[in-house]
Amino acid sequence: MRSEGAVVSAEQLLEKAWDENTDPFTNVVRVTVMTLRRKLGEPPVIVTVPGSGYRI
Repeated sequence: MRSEGAVVSAEQLLEKAWDENTDPFTNVVRVTVMTLRRKLGEPPVIVTVPGSGYRI
């Protein structure tokens, strides 16, 4: 939310939201974003930027 519309990579989200012991190859970011999208509903609030990350 603090990124103010900038693209945030999955790696950046992993660093900020999870501890340093989290496996960098995990899909926890993707699953969490998917869950948030379901809860937030329409219109889409989280946009995937292919090859870059996510934008809110």
